[in-house]
Amino acid sequence: MKQLDLFVWADAKPSNVIDAMPALIHKAAMETIYQIPRPKGEGKVIALGRAA
Repeated sequence: MKQLDLFVWADAKPSNVIDAMPALIHKAAMETIYQIPRPKGEGKVIALGRAA
């Protein structure tokens, strides 16, 4: 198995993926530290509309 070069990986990804990585790492760390339960099953789709 070949080790992934981080710079080659980053060059191949759009910039918004690179910008999201710190937030995703922080979210995973907070879920682990505070033992936040992960949602189970499928999510429900709700229609959004204007109330006014």
